[in-house]
Amino acid sequence: MHAFHETPLLMPLRWYATLCVPAAAASYLRRGIVAALLALVVMPAAHAHLMVAQHGTLNLVGSGGFMAASVPVEALQGVDDDGDGRLSIAEMRAHASSIEVQIQRGLQLFGDAGPLPLESLMLNLSPDDSASTAPAAHLVVLGRFAIADGSPQAVSRLKLYFTLYGKTAESRQQTFTVSRGSEAQKLVLSPGHDTGVLFPSPWSVLRDNAALGAKHVLSGLDHMLFLLVVLATGWGWRRTALTLTVFTAGHAISLTAVAIGGLSAPAGIVEPAIAATIVGMALFDRWSRARSEPLAPAWRLALVFACALIHGLGLAGALTSLGLDSTNRLLSLVGFNAGIEAAQLGVAMLVGSLIFGIRRLPNPGWLAFSTRMASTAAILVCSVWLAQRAIWS
Repeated sequence: MHAFHETPLLMPLRWYATLCVPAAAASYLRRGIVAALLALVVMPAAHAHLMVAQHGTLNLVGSGGFMAASVPVEALQGVDDDGDGRLSIAEMRAHASSIEVQIQRGLQLFGDAGPLPLESLMLNLSPDDSASTAPAAHLVVLGRFAIADGSPQAVSRLKLYFTLYGKTAESRQQTFTVSRGSEAQKLVLSPGHDTGVLFPSPWSVLRDNAALGAKHVLSGLDHMLFLLVVLATGWGWRRTALTLTVFTAGHAISLTAVAIGGLSAPAGIVEPAIAATIVGMALFDRWSRARSEPLAPAWRLALVFACALIHGLGLAGALTSLGLDSTNRLLSLVGFNAGIEAAQLGVAMLVGSLIFGIRRLPNPGWLAFSTRMASTAAILVCSVWLAQRAIWS
């Protein structure tokens, strides 16, 4: 895990100050050391590539949170005078006070009593080339959050807040590596998910990831459409629950392979494949109903499982957006899958109630007609999705 750049120098100096300097003066000496080390970091000799774009670090040591972050220039208002999307030294100096206000507003660490003070704030350009005076598309921000209570219980209630996003897809996400002693955590923040809890409790990890899993099912049109195709056959509750469990097991395997095994699949392949699974599932059901002899249920369950493996690769993007770390990876997976299963069962209950109501209508052909209409709509919509995703991927 990445750590704050000054940590190797800061820790022995802080230890020396604690032992050799009276307590009243030690705090001021430590602040002076921090300011001096921050100044060393932003000297022209170390000017280029101080921090990877869209990344940051937060190192918690005692009563301080030492922060370094790369902020896109396009996230700052009224500072790019020539409109080239970059910040020059002259522009940075001319708008230093405005930049500081925007940084203080868009990058905050919250405790129980509200935002914590950000001290020793320093700004530096991070140009794309080796020229130290070249305009830069990113600004490196360094500073120290004053934490009154650095105990593990207090730290677990801290929240990191970030809203300094750019306009491009790459700059709409910010990754922070948070460290505290031997512990490390990765937070991935984005618009709509701009607050991250530092070192959350196991229960919080389970709860938050379960909510994310349920939300992804209920807000994902392709996932919902696949569920409707699977449920439109009108099976009984037991077989429906078994089908949904098989589907959850399939994408749980893919999620685990991505989060723990390091499996990687490009979105340009996964997204069209997801649309193809919906079309394929609907066509398979039509073909199986047209057969003179019905297929064994195991064949359909096998197809659902295969489709779930593909859907799991798409679901992995939502899970990894939280920033899995070595401490919370397993709990995140368990919570995320539990949320998916709960949401799917909720949808199944609604669809099952609708099917039950249709079966009670005087005309027995309404159920078959509704199933054909749902299947046709799924084939048409997902065929369009498949073409769009294949072309634009």
